[in-house]
Amino acid sequence: MSTRCILPWLHQYGDIMGGYGLCCYSMFVDDKFNQFDKGVAPLTAWNNKSIRSARLAMLSNKPVNACKPCYDWEASGIESPRQKNEKRWSAWLNLYDTTAPDGSISTPPIYIDFRFGNLCNFTCRMCGSYASSSWAKEEKLLGKLEKTAPGHYDFWTDNDDFWTDIRKIAPHVKTVYFAGGEPFVQLGHYKMLDMLLEVGNVTCELTYNTNLSYSGKFKSWDVAKLWDQFDNVQVWPSIEGWAERAEYGRKGLDWSKFCENADKFDRYITTFSIVSSAYTITSNLQLIQWVKARHKMIHITNLVSPSHLSTTILSTAKKRQINKQWQAGLNQLKDQLDQYELNNCLDCLKHMNSVDDTHLAGKFKDWNTTLDNSRSESFIDTFPELADWYKTI
Repeated sequence: MSTRCILPWLHQYGDIMGGYGLCCYSMFVDDKFNQFDKGVAPLTAWNNKSIRSARLAMLSNKPVNACKPCYDWEASGIESPRQKNEKRWSAWLNLYDTTAPDGSISTPPIYIDFRFGNLCNFTCRMCGSYASSSWAKEEKLLGKLEKTAPGHYDFWTDNDDFWTDIRKIAPHVKTVYFAGGEPFVQLGHYKMLDMLLEVGNVTCELTYNTNLSYSGKFKSWDVAKLWDQFDNVQVWPSIEGWAERAEYGRKGLDWSKFCENADKFDRYITTFSIVSSAYTITSNLQLIQWVKARHKMIHITNLVSPSHLSTTILSTAKKRQINKQWQAGLNQLKDQLDQYELNNCLDCLKHMNSVDDTHLAGKFKDWNTTLDNSRSESFIDTFPELADWYKTI
């Protein structure tokens, strides 16, 4: 099996606390390659010792521990982000040949993903204060975070060294990815758009994951007016599950408002970004039917962290029922899904069936019980199709 991944040759990821990682998926792994050179400027981190070591390991076909999520997916027969990026960036694979003996490269990153803080109005059950300022408030109420701990983290937005380097990188950038927190209310997001316009790079692709709960107006900015000055804007609304089930998993979501904003931003929306988890596996088919009725694409990501919220925690009997449900549903949708989307759906089932994590079900129930009591919600009332399984945990 190849261990190469093109991302360390062209992509730079920076988290809300000023740490760097090989990509956002690698941050789920406790590894020395994550959070490396925390706080330094982007061009300094670009040829840091850790990333140079990772490049050399990949060129020697040695596994990189930070890449374990991709290796695990591939071992289960699932196409991983590593493999998808090799296809997406196939025109840039010659960068492998430009690597110096010490693992450094002379070209700048052309695909950047810096997270401008954790400001967010949602408290999704699969998230936490590390990515949501609203979660920080709830964690304080639950006694899981010190009352004096700051609720809002944002390392990059007011960092002069960051912007000095990004201005140098900006003319070369092909793709900028914005994610949360919630990018529509991130000051750094708007500063990035203004800076790209200032340097004249309007051909770069702007890609978004957004909870689609905002109208797109923030302080003096109107995001749609900014987007109209760029050649390629792709909005991927983040959504998991259908209607009240989605609202349960993504606290703060108003399903009717989500649908309203989906209409408002329809011309920018290319793909709906769906997560497959224990909360969503029973209703994602309804969501997919809704998306396809809008003539949009779907992209499903398997939740891997926190592991006790993964579809792998379900019982064998419940998995069997879900497999039958999806087989029937996909048969109905076969004329509406392209091959990539169909494979993506099958991959979420492969992931569910790949591991028996029923030993984590108790932690899942404990988590829900805590939040249900705090939020006056009910897992059983929201998911009656899972009640028989849930009651046996």
